[in-house]
Amino acid sequence: MSELEKIKRYEYQSKRKTIIWIQTVVVAILTLATIITSTLFIDNNKNMYVGYTEEGKVIYRAYLADNDFYEEKYLNGSHAYVASLINKMTADFSYDVKMQTDNVNFQYNYKIDAQLIVKDKASKTKIYDSFYEVLYEETSESSGDELNVKKLVEFDYQKFNKKANEFNRTYNLKNTENVLLVQMTVHVIGMCESFQNDNQDVYTIALSLPLMDTVVSPSVSTTVPTGEQKIMVKDISSFENLKISAIVLGCLDLLAIIILVLYIILSIDKHIDYARKVKKLVSNYDSYIQQILTPFDFSNYQVLKIRSFKGLLEIRDTVHSPLLMYENEDKTCSQFFITTAEKVLYLYEIAVEEEITDKNTSVVKLNVGKMLKHKTGNKD
Repeated sequence: MSELEKIKRYEYQSKRKTIIWIQTVVVAILTLATIITSTLFIDNNKNMYVGYTEEGKVIYRAYLADNDFYEEKYLNGSHAYVASLINKMTADFSYDVKMQTDNVNFQYNYKIDAQLIVKDKASKTKIYDSFYEVLYEETSESSGDELNVKKLVEFDYQKFNKKANEFNRTYNLKNTENVLLVQMTVHVIGMCESFQNDNQDVYTIALSLPLMDTVVSPSVSTTVPTGEQKIMVKDISSFENLKISAIVLGCLDLLAIIILVLYIILSIDKHIDYARKVKKLVSNYDSYIQQILTPFDFSNYQVLKIRSFKGLLEIRDTVHSPLLMYENEDKTCSQFFITTAEKVLYLYEIAVEEEITDKNTSVVKLNVGKMLKHKTGNKD
């Protein structure tokens, strides 16, 4: 191999390595940018909504009239009550909301009223329905990340029980269902600059008490939802831009990877292909190969070429001789061979393609030369 060819080979391989390195850096940058924008979009997508939780409840007590059995002044919600022993009742209504942002302005109003309901027991249709205002409507404001509305009211259970009795007696009603419904209604507006729209809701928290029964077992109901709720925030277009950026960068990254792979494959020339084959073989079978630095003289041996390297390994195991390797100075041919005491040499060779062609051509020329000399000798 001429010096000029060596220089051209070196320049081509150096240029190829530089291009591969540049393309690899581009792929790494695009991959990193895709990961960052995707992560930012996923995180911000979670924050496109502000979460909040709400709770509505009522704690009630029955204060007892003087009696010979109960020492307590009142019984809490874990009891059923003897109706005739109830002196008065209290209900502690509360509505709580907790936001995941701390700059919310709340405007709210609430009222508490009592409703006496008489129903036909069979059809559940209302016969009598009257409202009594327990607490006048109140309006207030608050700010921060939470709102707490608490109101304690007191009402005369016996007064409503007597009213239901009078109504049923007056009209001789026998099969009725009588209920006192004490209810707080809360209207809340949550306002924040980051909200897409104001959060506005109306909720009721109700305490239901049976009337005209010897035993009173209250029940509580509410329209306040349980679990986490969400409010959409403004300026989600910036999050969409992150999504678009992540998609575009991902596509560019994929394209850059494809270009890099294609370039690596298509830029492989005969020298690179040769070096790759030798490197792979030596890496896989390094423990079997003994590399030598001086050329080996084949002239005194019968040379038998082997089709595959694995075949050479099988011969090594059979003859128990070392497997030697020699690569020429031009880095264009590597010979793997085994010698025996019988002067037989088993050879497997990897060479640059044109080197093989040139060798074959040389062999042909040599044989032709020998034939010509032989014929000339005969004539002489």
